[in-house]
Amino acid sequence: MKRRILAAIAALALGLTAVLGTSSAAVASHTPGALYVALGDSEAAGSGNMPYVDAVVDIDGNGVPDCQQSKKSYPTVLSAALGVPVVSAACPGATTADVREQAAYLHGLGILGSATQLVTITAGVNDIQWQMVLELCSGGATQACEDAKDAAIARIPAIGEAIAQLIFLIRGFAPNAYIVVTGYPLLFGQVADSCTIGATRGGPVRLPADFVLEVNAGVAGINSAILGGVMGYMGATGDLGVDYVPVADAFMTHGLCDTADRWIYGASAGEPNKDRAFHANAAGQQAWAMAILGQLPPR
Repeated sequence: MKRRILAAIAALALGLTAVLGTSSAAVASHTPGALYVALGDSEAAGSGNMPYVDAVVDIDGNGVPDCQQSKKSYPTVLSAALGVPVVSAACPGATTADVREQAAYLHGLGILGSATQLVTITAGVNDIQWQMVLELCSGGATQACEDAKDAAIARIPAIGEAIAQLIFLIRGFAPNAYIVVTGYPLLFGQVADSCTIGATRGGPVRLPADFVLEVNAGVAGINSAILGGVMGYMGATGDLGVDYVPVADAFMTHGLCDTADRWIYGASAGEPNKDRAFHANAAGQQAWAMAILGQLPPR
C-alpha cells in the first residue's frame, strides 16, 4: 500500500512539473504553496464515486486510476464552494504515517507552504486496520474475528498522538494555514435485529445488531481519539488555527440500515463497485464538505 501511495504522489509531482514547465526543485524554490491542500485516506479521495480524476499508470504498470480521487470528493466540493483550487494527495489505505509522507512530499514540491490558507485532513481509521475487521467478522463471530477486533481496539489510543504530531508537522510546513481535521461518520444506524448492507457474489451480506453496535462504537472511539489529538496539540501549542469537524453529526440518520437516504455505500460485488463499500457516496461527500464549510472562520 505504501508503494502505491508513494507512486501516486510521484505521479502527481510529474503532472505538476509538466503543467508548470519546470523541475520539482524549481517549483519548491519559487512556489510558496497552493491555497488549499487536502490530505488523507480514501474518504478524502472520494473513493467509490466515479469518475476518478487521477487516471495514472501505477507502479506495476497498470493503466488504472491509482488513488481513486473523485470529482465528487469532499475536497473538490469544498474547493468549488470556496472558489479556490485544491491540490489533493489523498489516497486509499493511507494511515496517519502515510499522511505525514503526503505532507512532506507536497512541501518539498512547494505545494504546501506559506501561502497555503487551508489544509484538510481525514486520517486515522486505517491505523487500526478496520477493513480486516469487517472482512473477518462479516461471516460471524469466529476467533479470528475476535482477535482482529481486540487488536483494532488496542490501536485506537495511539491515533490521538499521531494526529497531534501530524498537525505539528503541517503547521511547520504551512504557518499561515487554517488546519481542519475531520472525524468519520458512523457506518450504521439503529439496528434492532440485523442489518443487510448489500451483497457479494456469495449472496446478501447481513450483519447482526451486536456487531453493528461494536463497529459504531469503534468509529466513535476513533473520533474521540482524533479529537483528543487536536485538543492536545492546541493545548500544548496555543495554536488556535486548528479545528476538528465531527462529520458524524452531519450523517445522523443517513448510515447503512438507517431511517433516511443512505450516504454510505454498502457491500457490492465486482469491479469497480467493490471500492465503494463503507465509503461516503456523492451525497455523503457533499455533506462532508458542507460540515467543514460550516465551521470555517469568516474570510
